[in-house]
Amino acid sequence: MISSHNLSIISTISIVLFVICFQILYDEYAHVDSNAYGQNLTNASAIIYQTSNSSFNAEGTINTVLFLQDLSNSTAPIVKDINTNSSSKYILGGKWRIDILKDKLTYFKSNFTMIEVDGKGIHFHTIVYKPLTNESTDRDLQDGLGALYRNKSNDSLGFVCNVDIYTNGVLEWKDVPITVSLVNEKVIVMEINDKKSLEHFLKNPIYGLINSIDLIQ
Repeated sequence: MISSHNLSIISTISIVLFVICFQILYDEYAHVDSNAYGQNLTNASAIIYQTSNSSFNAEGTINTVLFLQDLSNSTAPIVKDINTNSSSKYILGGKWRIDILKDKLTYFKSNFTMIEVDGKGIHFHTIVYKPLTNESTDRDLQDGLGALYRNKSNDSLGFVCNVDIYTNGVLEWKDVPITVSLVNEKVIVMEINDKKSLEHFLKNPIYGLINSIDLIQ
């Protein structure tokens, strides 16, 4: 017979284990909730998924500076990255393209250079959209990966998807969650999951310019 004292201990342990498991799953799959420069670009309460069958192509440039804004011990990088110095500032420059067909993402790719502001540590990244597998294409994608939504809080269109990230032509991180926002038809914001990319982008979104948006009739 298990005593009430032992039952209490077992219950407490079970609760603790549940909390630990939940936190691990949340950290693994939650998308970046970036507050860089005071912005929260993924406010769930402001999200409305599109049902207008919008189709368009958009492209532009990457134009941003990245740096770790808090150098305290609590924000130390997960691992030492040979391509990133956490105490440095990095300039990013490159290009990107997005294709949307009937409110669904069909193509997303970005190529950019990443280099320290003193000209050192240059390397190159390619971000490539990972489409859903054949097994999952029949399921309802509403509120899911690749579905286009409107964010009322900052007048943006956006989507969440998984990408592969290449460094100097070599696949470095697979199936990385990313949130992409097209803000006011002028600015693109890419929020890359920190844990999946080993905080390579220093816990910051990647910003760029929207050069063109071409509607598809």
